[in-house]
Amino acid sequence: MNTEVFEKIKAIRGITIKHPQFEKAVRKIERAFLSCSECSVPENLICIGPSGTGKSTLKNWFVDRYDRKDVNGCLNIPILAIDTPSHPTVKNFAEAVLIELGDPNYSRGSMQDKTNRIQLYLRQCEVKLIIFDELQHFVDQGTKSAQRSVSDWLKLLIDKSGVSTVLMGLERSERILQENEQIRRRFSHRVDLTPFSIDTHEDKKTFYGAIFVLDKSIALPKRIEVDDNLLISFFYATNGVMGYLVKLMLGAFEVAYFSRSKSISRKHLEVAFTDTIWSKGVGSNNPFSSSFAKRPLIREGMPFYLESQPFIKEPNDA
Repeated sequence: MNTEVFEKIKAIRGITIKHPQFEKAVRKIERAFLSCSECSVPENLICIGPSGTGKSTLKNWFVDRYDRKDVNGCLNIPILAIDTPSHPTVKNFAEAVLIELGDPNYSRGSMQDKTNRIQLYLRQCEVKLIIFDELQHFVDQGTKSAQRSVSDWLKLLIDKSGVSTVLMGLERSERILQENEQIRRRFSHRVDLTPFSIDTHEDKKTFYGAIFVLDKSIALPKRIEVDDNLLISFFYATNGVMGYLVKLMLGAFEVAYFSRSKSISRKHLEVAFTDTIWSKGVGSNNPFSSSFAKRPLIREGMPFYLESQPFIKEPNDA
């Protein structure tokens, strides 16, 4: 791949688009962090959203802002971020926490020993907020007994640590809370990251804003001309999900760049949709094609198929 294209793609993938929903989530998590760090009053919340809506971006934004550092020979970790193991148990979950805290003996000792060491490290490293990401792994891979065990362990950890805690995951992550009424009460505050909508004028402005930021960052000589029809095509092509929007725009940029075009066109987007999102997305299955049958791509075999109730809604063309 051309070095210039590679560097451009790398830079665009690192962009954080602070749309209103993202900023609202930042404010809530920031409040939980400051409540602990400035007032010693921990706050807990759960952050829920479909894949690609920005949970990991949100987590990384906080980790980067409050980066760990060495203070007089001691490791200071204001915000500790933990990714739930793909096949989780309470044991390897606790070990994942110890690894992030820098414990060289993370696998040694009983569960009680590991929990005690976690508490000690949290105090020594002055942790003020813990983010547990990908919590749905306990639902997807863990047994019922594992779900009960982890909810009991989390309750114990949260109560004894005295730090604010954020649980992140897909919607089904909430099943962990259903296993324990006490922990459910502790996570009554909720942050939702949902796909973009184009139901209202304000929704359209927000979605257009995300497209504009990406297009501006791509920095071809001319900007995309996005009218309502093209905006609706973008919506069908991405299901309103930021992750798909980034993939689509990067794919369209590559097509435009190698065709020596000055801007991204509908034709470039049509090719990019097939290349980056759905290989069968051609003709009437491609939102940027003139023959596209306007319908959400949520049926079985389509890119946004969901077994549960789909979150995409028919856009209002009026």
